[in-house]
Amino acid sequence: MKPVDICKHLGSEHIDSYYNELSGKEVRAVLKAGSTSTGVPSTAFTQAARRKVWRKRFDSEFSRNNESLALALLIEWLMRHHRSMLVDYLDFLGVPHRQGETDEDFCETREPEKLREGVKVLMEKYPHHHVATYMLLVGHLQETVVFDQTPEVLEALGMNKDDAAAYIAKHKAKHEKKKAAS
Repeated sequence: MKPVDICKHLGSEHIDSYYNELSGKEVRAVLKAGSTSTGVPSTAFTQAARRKVWRKRFDSEFSRNNESLALALLIEWLMRHHRSMLVDYLDFLGVPHRQGETDEDFCETREPEKLREGVKVLMEKYPHHHVATYMLLVGHLQETVVFDQTPEVLEALGMNKDDAAAYIAKHKAKHEKKKAAS
């Protein structure tokens, strides 16, 4: 799942909470990474007013499918504020890392069952939508289908059971077609 789709499925309430964890400096960095203006009207002279303008800009950019902005938001949020979740997952998998950062394509070197088992371990400790965000982002970055085809992850993201099942069926068909064409 692409980062902008992750953000859209999370919904405004969760995006608001992710956004509110970021400092003003981090928000500006995300906007810049998404090639989006950090400028605000001259009437927005308080930090709260600037943040309100920027938050609206995020929604506007998501509606335009700004992948760079969505990716920057999710990475900034994870790396700056939820690194412990990354550390716990990589430790569970036995992946060497530096405080949650690794160069290993662990989705290729670990069995899908082990990757999914790690999801369950994280869900016992962290909010489910945080885990879903992390897993789907990892899936996107490491180009694996494991998490896009895990109902618990999709439901934790905010999909209902039927929508998750339909997404998985469509996702599997799409990837079967790609394999056949290769």
